[in-house]
Amino acid sequence: MNRKITIALTILALLVTVPVLANDNGGNHFGEAFTKAKLVKLKEVTENADKYNGKTVKLKGTVKDVCQREGCWLVLTDGEREVRVAMKDHKFVVPKDSGNKTVIVEGIIEKKTITEEMARHYAEESAGKIDPNSIKGPQIVISLTATGVRING
Repeated sequence: MNRKITIALTILALLVTVPVLANDNGGNHFGEAFTKAKLVKLKEVTENADKYNGKTVKLKGTVKDVCQREGCWLVLTDGEREVRVAMKDHKFVVPKDSGNKTVIVEGIIEKKTITEEMARHYAEESAGKIDPNSIKGPQIVISLTATGVRING
């Protein structure tokens, strides 16, 4: 009897901790399962950042850039606008080769100012060709702290 309980608990623990879950459209899900948060257009969030500040939303877009050290952040774009996405508490990461893939992210929106040092740090981890030394002064960014990310395959 104890062996069956141990096996069942082990299987349950694995199911809870495995960060990548297949979804119905062939993509991969990282982090927590999505809630019923509203899917909002990137344009709506960037043009009304104060309205969405502190709110949980889903955004859909294309990965413009992703952290090449760990996969702990990405830049989401709709082709015109951008939102910086950080994985909540570094609890999960996304593949470093996620660039140009369509994703849905869910998390809390925040309009904030990052330091020149942090902006340079992001540039150093970027897959892009941004010279960290070209960044001058604090940067105002709209960010999303992601609890979940679905990358469509």
